[in-house]
Amino acid sequence: PPPHPIAAAARALRGMALARAFVVLSSAAAVLSEAVTPVEKVVELLEKLEAKIQQEGKEEAAAYDKYACFCKEQVDEKQYNIERSDKKIEKLTSQIDKLGAEITALDIEVGDLSKKITDLEQESKEAQDERDHEHAGYKEKADDAARAIDACKRAIAALKESKASLKGKAQLEGEALA
Repeated sequence: PPPHPIAAAARALRGMALARAFVVLSSAAAVLSEAVTPVEKVVELLEKLEAKIQQEGKEEAAAYDKYACFCKEQVDEKQYNIERSDKKIEKLTSQIDKLGAEITALDIEVGDLSKKITDLEQESKEAQDERDHEHAGYKEKADDAARAIDACKRAIAALKESKASLKGKAQLEGEALA
């Protein structure tokens, strides 16, 4: 990752502080005294400032590294979730297409079967009408046949009765001729 702006600024300040310290030390070397001079105090303050800046730079760099690591983890996790979702979308889209094709095929089959049912119902109605017509014809013929049989029975009975009366007449005629 690119260097953190704060770390770069800390390095720049450290470089300037060292340059100033060098200037101060070279002028302090000319004046040697046992007491702490203002220049020595400045040098000491600059050294403390340098140490503080270096420590803050290390802390900032550690915080930046931690944040960069967190960002990378988040990016990786999001990328994984996106890839997983894309695969799921692809799978579901494929399943939707497959089921859509099945629905279309079943709709066609339902239409064909509905037409067959309608045709069979029409054929059944026509066959029922024909059977009803045939039944009516049969009933009429059966009634005619029953009336004819009844008429024949009555005719036979009448013939038997007339035969008996004819038998008596034939005997009378036979006796009269004899």
